[in-house]
Amino acid sequence: MLSGLFFPTVNAQVGVGTLTPDASAQLDVTSATKGVLVSRMTSAQRGAIASPADGLLVYDTDTKGFWYHKTGTGWTQINNATLSLPYAGNENNGGTLFSITNEGDGTSLEGVNNSITSSVSAVRGIVSSASPGGFSTGVRGINNGTGGLGIGVWGSHAGSGWGVYGVTPNGIGVYGNASANGYGVYANSNAGTGLFAASSNGIPANFAINNNANNNNVLNASTVGNGTVVNISTTGNGRGVLSSTGAGIAVHGITNNQTSAGILGNNSGAGEAVVGLTTSDIAGAVVGRNDGAGYGVRGFIATNTSGTAIAVYGQVGINSSTGRAGRFQNYNAANTTANTLEVETNGNGNPDNTQGNAASFLVDNTNSVAAAVRGEVTSTLSSFGAAGLFGVSSGTGGFAGLFHASNPAGNGPALVAIADGHGNGVTANAGIEGHGVEATADGTGNAVFAWTPSFSNGKAAQFVNYNTANTKPVLTAETHSNGNIALFKSGNPATVNVARIDANGKGFFNGGTQSSGADLAEAFDVISEVSEYEPGDILSIATTKDRTVEKSNGAYSSLVLGVYATKPGVLLTEENIDSNLSGKVPLGVVGVIPTKVCKEGGAILRGDLLVTSTIPGVAMKADPARVKPGQIIGKALQNFDDDRIGKINVFVNIK
Repeated sequence: MLSGLFFPTVNAQVGVGTLTPDASAQLDVTSATKGVLVSRMTSAQRGAIASPADGLLVYDTDTKGFWYHKTGTGWTQINNATLSLPYAGNENNGGTLFSITNEGDGTSLEGVNNSITSSVSAVRGIVSSASPGGFSTGVRGINNGTGGLGIGVWGSHAGSGWGVYGVTPNGIGVYGNASANGYGVYANSNAGTGLFAASSNGIPANFAINNNANNNNVLNASTVGNGTVVNISTTGNGRGVLSSTGAGIAVHGITNNQTSAGILGNNSGAGEAVVGLTTSDIAGAVVGRNDGAGYGVRGFIATNTSGTAIAVYGQVGINSSTGRAGRFQNYNAANTTANTLEVETNGNGNPDNTQGNAASFLVDNTNSVAAAVRGEVTSTLSSFGAAGLFGVSSGTGGFAGLFHASNPAGNGPALVAIADGHGNGVTANAGIEGHGVEATADGTGNAVFAWTPSFSNGKAAQFVNYNTANTKPVLTAETHSNGNIALFKSGNPATVNVARIDANGKGFFNGGTQSSGADLAEAFDVISEVSEYEPGDILSIATTKDRTVEKSNGAYSSLVLGVYATKPGVLLTEENIDSNLSGKVPLGVVGVIPTKVCKEGGAILRGDLLVTSTIPGVAMKADPARVKPGQIIGKALQNFDDDRIGKINVFVNIK
C-alpha cells in the first residue's frame, strides 16, 4: 500500500499523487480530497529558500503564520485575523507593519468618512517627528507600473472643493518628484481647473530648477485647443508677468504660423501694449531679430481708418531726455543687396505733398536750426550712388527730388548745395532728352542765379562740351519776347549795362569788340568746287555768275575783290546764323591776311603795293606808273625774294 502512495525521485523529493514534483518543493502533494502538513521554519530559513516557486507554502514559526510565494510580489503572509475598532498599535519595526494586496479590480485600502465636520479625514498619515528625515511622507502613493496611465496618488472631489490639498507653514504643501521622464505632479481637468494655487500673503506657486546642468524648461504649458495657454491677470497695479534672467532671455515667444505672433501685447485702454525698458548704454530695450527673410520688427495698423494712428512710434525728449528717437545701421560692408532703411507707400498721395507721402520729416520749432533730413556718406569713392541723399523716380512721371519753400513770406532757398572740397555743389545729368538742370521762376526773380562771394576766386558759371563728336551748342539762350537775349553788366559796387544782344541777334558793346582774327571777311560762293581754293588765293569777281568769286586771272586786274582769308576776325554773310557756309569761302577785304605772292613784278619789299599777276590767284609787286583805280590789293608787310610762289602777310585794302 505504501508503495502505491509514494513516488520517490532521484533528487530525494517526494511526490504524492504526482510523478513530477516541482523542483522548488521538498514535497509536492496533489489531491482534491486531503490536506497536508507543511514545513515549519523560521523567517530567516524561509528567506533563504533558493528560487521559490509560485504557490510555495511554509509555516513561519517567528510570525506564527502561513506564508506563500508569488513572483513579482515575493513572500506574503496569510493573515485572517480580525481587528476590533477603534484599533491602535505601537510597533518598532523597520518593515511594513500593515500590507494588503488585492489581486482583483477592487480597492486594496479604502477609508470612508460620512461626517460633515470640517477638517475630517477618511485616510490620514502622520509623521510625528519634529525633525523627520528627508522625504519622510505622511501619505505616500506608489505606482510600479511602467506605462503612461498609472497614478501614484489620486485626489478627486465631486463638488467645488480640492481634489488634493496640501498645507505647510514654511515647507511644501504638495510635493511631486519625477525621477525619470514622468510628472512630479500631474493636474488634469475635463471642464474645471486642473491645478489651482492661491495665497493670501505668500507666493501661490513656485517653479525652480536647482541643478545647473539641467537645461530643461522650468515650466511647460501647452494646449491643442484655441484657448490661451497661460492666462495671467491682475486687478491691482502689479505686473501681469515679471520675468528676469541673468544672461538668458526673460521672455521668449515662438510661433510657427505666419498669422500668429510669438509675443502679443494688447492694451484696450490708452496705455502701451508692449514696453521695453533698459538702463544699458549698449543694449536695446526692445530688439527684433530676423534670421530668415521676414521682419525683425513689424508695426502695422489693422483697423483704424482715422489717419492718425502710428504703426511704429519712437520718441525722445520726454523728461528732458536726449538721444535719438530711431536709428538704422548696417554693420556688414558686404551687404549690398538690401537697403538699411526702406519706406514704401502704395497710396495715391496728396497733391500738396503734405500727406500721403512715403516719408515725412518735420522740425516743428520756429527757433530751430536743425535739418528735417540729413544724409551723410563717408565714402572716398565718387562712384554713382555714393550719396548723402539719393532720390529715384522710376515711373514715367514724378520727381526724383522735390524741395519746396512753401512760406510766401520766407527768404530761405528751397535747396542749398555746398561743397567744402574740390567737388561740385550741384551735379545734374540727363540721360536721354531731358535737361540736366531745369529752373523756372514764377515771380520776378531769376530762374538761375549763380554768383561768387567777395572772397571767392572762382567762376559764377562755366559751360563745357567735352565730346568732340557733339556739335550742339554748349550754351543756348532763347527768348520768346522782344526783350534782350543776353545782358551783360559790370561795375563795383554798382553795375551798369556794358553789352547786350537783342531779340534780333544784334550785339551792342560799350567798349567795342576784339577777336583773334586780323581781317574782315565776307562769305562768297565760288566758281567750281570749294576744294580747288585755299587760304591766300587772290579772288576776283566772277564774270559768269552773280555774287560769286574766282581766282584772279591776268595782271593788273580791276576785278580783284580780296584774298581767301586764313582766319577772319569778323565774317559777314547774308545767310542766317544757322546756315551751313561750307560751300562758300571767306573773302577778306580789310585787314592783315597771309597772301600768295611771286616775283613776276620783281622782289617785294615792305610797303610795296601789290596787284594781281598772270598766275591765277597770285599777287605781285605793282609798278606805280601802270596802276589804275581798283587794281591795288594792299601793301606788303614782309619782304619776298623767292623764285617760287610763297605767302607773306599783306595789309589788304582794295583800292
